[in-house]
Amino acid sequence: MVARMSSPATDKSAVLETNEAFYGELRPGVQDYWRKMAAPRFRVATVLRELEKEMPKTVVDLGCGNGALCEEIHARLPSAEVAGVDLSAAQIAANQKRLPWGTWLVADLGDAATPPLGRRFDAVVTSEVIEHVNDPLGFLKSARALANRGAMLVLSTQSGKVQETEKRVGHLQHFSTDAMTRLLTETGWRPERVWNAGYPFHDLSKWYANRDPDASMASFADKPYGPKENAICAALRLAFRFNSSKRGAQLFAVARAIT
Repeated sequence: MVARMSSPATDKSAVLETNEAFYGELRPGVQDYWRKMAAPRFRVATVLRELEKEMPKTVVDLGCGNGALCEEIHARLPSAEVAGVDLSAAQIAANQKRLPWGTWLVADLGDAATPPLGRRFDAVVTSEVIEHVNDPLGFLKSARALANRGAMLVLSTQSGKVQETEKRVGHLQHFSTDAMTRLLTETGWRPERVWNAGYPFHDLSKWYANRDPDASMASFADKPYGPKENAICAALRLAFRFNSSKRGAQLFAVARAIT
């Protein structure tokens, strides 16, 4: 689940309800989406690749959800201490039971005034979270408060139009590389690389899903995947190998804590 946010333009309770409705429930389709769909697998591979360049001793995942990304970080960096932070107390409790090797913390990081968690980390990861919040500056300031000086940030989010399926899972805004660079610079991070990727197949998969949002959500979020969904996932994973690393609706950023 993502951080709770508010702004004059968006009703706080409506934002929270949208995010809680989708992420607060352990839906079978969401679990399959993470494990099988090309887009999350691509994001995981990118995050792990960036972390492996530095081999940090401590890593925190902001908006950790069910702990799946933390689990993959732990498998790839077994000597690192891995922590996950999420707004959902129920989800964190489930993570503590399923993944006892991790440090699991309940916190609302959507407000820059939120006090730090009592410690800092060598690497901060946040994947597909910032598009859910109204105040990206506040969120990135909170992320900075959890980072050691010189720590790395690895972030993934989306560029381009917020489409219907994305609205239904709580996306509020997407970011250009220029906008993300400015946000990072204003919040105590030095951007080292901000880039788009995923063209054409990531973009095409989003376009196709939004031709019939009801059917897409029913097939790929609300129920366990069957043969049809598994075949689509396998085909997309193959197609994603031919995506551009410079163009597309997927956005990544790597930055350094400097202040």
